[in-house]
Amino acid sequence: MIKNKRHLLHILKVSSERLDYILTHLDEFYYSFDKVKIDKLTGKPKLDGNGNIKKRTINSSKGDLKNIQSRIYKFLSSNISFPDFFFGGIKGKNNILNARFHQGNKYVFTTDLKSFFPSISHKRVYSTLITLNFTPDIARIITRLITRNGQVPQGIPTSTLIANLVFQPTGQIISDLAIKHKIKFTIYVDDMTLSSSQDFKYLIPSFLKILMDNGFKISHDKTFYKTKNPVVTGVVVHNNKLRHQPGYNKIVMRLKNDDRAQKSLIGVLAYLKRIDEA
Repeated sequence: MIKNKRHLLHILKVSSERLDYILTHLDEFYYSFDKVKIDKLTGKPKLDGNGNIKKRTINSSKGDLKNIQSRIYKFLSSNISFPDFFFGGIKGKNNILNARFHQGNKYVFTTDLKSFFPSISHKRVYSTLITLNFTPDIARIITRLITRNGQVPQGIPTSTLIANLVFQPTGQIISDLAIKHKIKFTIYVDDMTLSSSQDFKYLIPSFLKILMDNGFKISHDKTFYKTKNPVVTGVVVHNNKLRHQPGYNKIVMRLKNDDRAQKSLIGVLAYLKRIDEA
């Protein structure tokens, strides 16, 4: 796909000297912070089993590195076609369309891939780029530009795109098994959904084994098999319509009573409207 450094420099719009500097000073182009996990329905921080506030570490890029990552994202997204089962990080798709895809199916299985981004190592990123016909030298450079501390950081322009690419072979195995049994399958970033008009609970261990055999883990507290009003990527799926989760009514009331939150209120109302119109 990119065969030499000259071509790479053209894609990244950077000089060889500047690229070399960035590669030897990568830490200068990152800033990290802990972000408290907020329960969208209550507006309060999420707590773990010990009552401690849950947090996730965000590693954001800046300056020339962020610009380079954005150009890598643009190049890859323009030259790669993703299977239909991807709904996250794909232009024209979102969590609402993901939920609508499963509408009408009685049996729905949902799970969350645990520590999804950190679980993707720089070695898997490099191997994925090699399969995309990047030369080893170019794959090595790009891997260094889009990973940090040996893994995919959450919070940079290429995070979801490269995670999709690495997950794609695993997703294809799951998709093939799902199609064989007339089951619908999608993944939205780290949220996986399977659904069917027929009971397929006996197949769940097979799907989970595929994930584990390929180095992925699931969040057991976010794993459900439902037959009534399942929540798929944050949207309640009924047989003939989609609805927002009831807790959003409290969110709207809370924002209406906060003069400083009017911009957030507009965003939430627009989101709820998109669900109603889906």
